[in-house]
Amino acid sequence: MFFRIFQRHPGPRGQRAALVLSCLLLTLSLALGQAAAGLTVPGDAAATHAAALRAQVAAAGWVTVRVELRASASAARAAADDLEQTAQDPLFALPAGSYDTVARAAGSASLTLRVDAAGLDALLLSPWAVSVAAADTPEMQRLAVGFDHSLALKPDGSLWAWGDNWYGQLGNATTLTAQITPVQVLTGVAAVAAGEFCTQAIKTDGSLWAWGSNDFGQLGDGTHAHRSTPVRVLTGVAAVAAGDYHSLAIKTDGSLWAWGANGGQLGDGTSTNRSRPVKVLTGVAAVAAGGFHSLALKTDGSLWVWGNNGYGQLGDGNSNTTRLTPVQVLTGVAAVATGSFHSLALKTDGSLWAWGANWGGQIGDGGTTHRLTPVQVLTGVAAVSAGGFHSLALKTDGSLWAWGYNRYGQLGDGTTTDRWTPVQVLTGVAAVSGADHTLARKTDGSLWAWGRNDYYGQLGDGTTTDRLSPVPVVGFGGLPPDADFTVTNVTLNPSAPLAGGTFNAWITVKNRGTQAGSPGLLRVWANQSQTQACDAPGDTEINLADLAAGANQRLRISLPAGIAGYKTLRTFIDSQCQIAEPNEANNQVTKGYRVFAQPIADFGVTTIDLTPNRPAANGTFSAAVTVKNRGTAPGDAGTLALWVDQPGVPTCGAAGDAAVAVGTLANGASHTLTFDNLPAGAAGAKLLRAFVDHTCVNTEAYDANNQRGKPYTVVP
Repeated sequence: MFFRIFQRHPGPRGQRAALVLSCLLLTLSLALGQAAAGLTVPGDAAATHAAALRAQVAAAGWVTVRVELRASASAARAAADDLEQTAQDPLFALPAGSYDTVARAAGSASLTLRVDAAGLDALLLSPWAVSVAAADTPEMQRLAVGFDHSLALKPDGSLWAWGDNWYGQLGNATTLTAQITPVQVLTGVAAVAAGEFCTQAIKTDGSLWAWGSNDFGQLGDGTHAHRSTPVRVLTGVAAVAAGDYHSLAIKTDGSLWAWGANGGQLGDGTSTNRSRPVKVLTGVAAVAAGGFHSLALKTDGSLWVWGNNGYGQLGDGNSNTTRLTPVQVLTGVAAVATGSFHSLALKTDGSLWAWGANWGGQIGDGGTTHRLTPVQVLTGVAAVSAGGFHSLALKTDGSLWAWGYNRYGQLGDGTTTDRWTPVQVLTGVAAVSGADHTLARKTDGSLWAWGRNDYYGQLGDGTTTDRLSPVPVVGFGGLPPDADFTVTNVTLNPSAPLAGGTFNAWITVKNRGTQAGSPGLLRVWANQSQTQACDAPGDTEINLADLAAGANQRLRISLPAGIAGYKTLRTFIDSQCQIAEPNEANNQVTKGYRVFAQPIADFGVTTIDLTPNRPAANGTFSAAVTVKNRGTAPGDAGTLALWVDQPGVPTCGAAGDAAVAVGTLANGASHTLTFDNLPAGAAGAKLLRAFVDHTCVNTEAYDANNQRGKPYTVVP
């Protein structure tokens, strides 16, 4: 095993010899470890760090989230209408067009929906949301690369593996025999991680499964036996990371658990090997495992590190000082990654920082000097990954950048030249993972690989030839060109319909596919309690015109309000129920609304425009804020308050940085108010909050939608 570490280490011969000696000493220490006792499973439910969600939405444009609602115990036990009201409050407050694909199980006080950046910001600041967490696995967790094997998830949740299988790390019930093209291992998988010679996978039910090498207990099953098929290790798992010979998992309650080899990298205060998981931290949002060190990102954005520090990979300003328990090194962090002996941190402002070993230029600062503290490398970064001795960054525009050691072509730039600063490799990338070879999934679903491929076929292209530039992986082509229809927005006018009357629903349909097509019929149900299947008749049906790729179509439908109460509007695009459409399931979208017995006002902030829209640091700017009465009766809108860079949710009566009386608005009327000389403050990403304080009384239709946020950036 240590021969392989010696083989991959890029340093001079003397450094490699010293490393092998260190590894042998480490092995003696690890061999003395005792297996941990059995563990208990904590309860569910905790929030995912907001910065990690923002990084994901910046990379993909949308993120699917699960929102736990602020429902009282009495509301949860009350009639279905009361719970329906609880579920609709946060939706009414979201910006128009910022969300779709809403789902809620009967009797549940939680929602699952897909939001864009504006919708995510509104949810994170919503007084109706107890927590907002990622409901689907970030794309970065759907690829994993070990020393000489590779893993990738397909959209249907099937896990595929290829490359070296000496220890059974492919999980296909065999050992020794390598696979040069992908083979299917599991189904129902949500996330995957790879150690040097082992694999960890989270299923959609939250169970964690492991297989492959188990010399140090890194599988976590209480043994040291290698496994060629998956064994279950934990339940209630939200994220997993695998180092060379240790593993880390975050549970849904935010607790961090560790097991395997322990020269300090488990963080439990000992150097005792653990063949079963031990609890290390709480309040954790993300985690990364290096060769012999670990990183954890807490939900408050603080970064904690522990383990071996021979090259400064902990970033605490020291070297050769092993940390047996976590120490804090940074704040404002959104994502982390580790190589064998270096570390990377993506901050919430999109800046990328690196530290640790730098033989091949993997820090990216233009030299090869080891860094004991973080140095800034890039800006505008959305996601980050690290190979053993190279680094990878995915920018917000989808471009992939690589730097560091390049002996096997793992940078993908067509050479074997080490790069001490980042070079661009690909565009249109959604996820990336690296070791001595690299995998990247493009936004069209295709999978590409490059770098080391000798003996084992870990690139999955059907050969054992090293590749200096990206080549497609067999069986992972992108989605075929096709149309893909969905409802992107539903707006009601008036937003608080009157019982016995009518109201209009403005519905926007978009073709998110790659070619033109016919959406067929748009079916709409005014108060439909159930989802509908293909060909089920709607209360209203409209034949839609053909849509070009990327085109929108907006329709107005007049609907009966019916009796007073909470209701649900359902829309469904029946594209002839053709399974050829890539995402037929996203054709159905719901919108909660309430019918009132008497006319009522409904005030909300509809737009916020900044001048300039990117203010200069320490300067001033203006904000034009439009307030509209979307209800059916006139009323006094009260005070419009504005907060510059407001981190929390203002409550009724809270004083803003600026405030103006709006006055009385007729139903349907709008009024725009301008706030001048607002302080820009320091450079960085910020959020402007506007709140119509309509005396905080219940006579307004939807007091929850009075608040609106406007993200903006202050430039240096």
